[in-house]
Amino acid sequence: MSARTSLSLSIPILAAALACAGCDDSLKSVWLIEETRVLGARLEVEADPTRSSPSPGERASLRLFVAAPNAEPRFSYELSVCAVHLANTGFPPCASAPFGTALETEPGNSAARLDFQVPGDIDLERTPHAFVSGMICPDSKLSLDTEGVATCGANNGTELAFEFALGGLEPSNRNPTFGAEAFSLDGEPWPASTELDCDAGSLPQVAARSRHVMRFDLAESDFEPLTVQTSVDPDRETLLVSPFSSAGKLGNGFLALSADTPLDQRQVTWDAPAFADAVPHLVRFYFVVRDPRSGEDFAQRALCVAPRGP
Repeated sequence: MSARTSLSLSIPILAAALACAGCDDSLKSVWLIEETRVLGARLEVEADPTRSSPSPGERASLRLFVAAPNAEPRFSYELSVCAVHLANTGFPPCASAPFGTALETEPGNSAARLDFQVPGDIDLERTPHAFVSGMICPDSKLSLDTEGVATCGANNGTELAFEFALGGLEPSNRNPTFGAEAFSLDGEPWPASTELDCDAGSLPQVAARSRHVMRFDLAESDFEPLTVQTSVDPDRETLLVSPFSSAGKLGNGFLALSADTPLDQRQVTWDAPAFADAVPHLVRFYFVVRDPRSGEDFAQRALCVAPRGP
């Protein structure tokens, strides 16, 4: 039996975990990619990928955002989705059989994805939410026992849990989005690059042991209006931005942003590392933005750390 860790991709639990990351020096840095990890999950309706709340009869997909130190994660996985009742605490059990499954038993580089169709006759009053559960096995094979329980060939399995609302009873939630101009580095635009090679000269270059500022610009429309129940309830969404890096040190593991957050507070510092050899090193960055209703988006950036002179 493989040892398991659990990963809830809901925003409140993740925020609490990040906030406690500095409470114990024995804990790993939340933002440092030292092993294969699932950083997030994005739910998209086939007819409108900006929506994260599929209605009965609609097709949708869930895509996992997986990162690894070598930027080429290899893993096997199992995912399933079912309808659930609302629960005050924790995740509720399935109210019926899963209506979508995905299974890859051999480790590979393909994206982890679950495609499904919400049953047209689902009772939204009884089961207004859906729940995705599963297992990911980094660098190892996945097996199912006679009862369908997944285990990993190596001692490194991670259980996954992701709950989202079904559309129909309330306005559909939309995924926040990192636009093409969402990122800047030290005040300069930081576009995505497909040529991740320090010799090509197309990536930003910084000096070892230097400090830099990364800023995140999100559109006003990403902070969607919320139904206000009491006078203390926010009238618009708060978004959580979580940065990760393959090296160096980030000044913060997450940023909670509102529509009113000033631009100079939508940023995080990063300290470039010093490498032992005297050649430029590629450093990768991963970013996840979440809203409180299971909407998410992912982005990647890269730069090169040049050695300091003697």
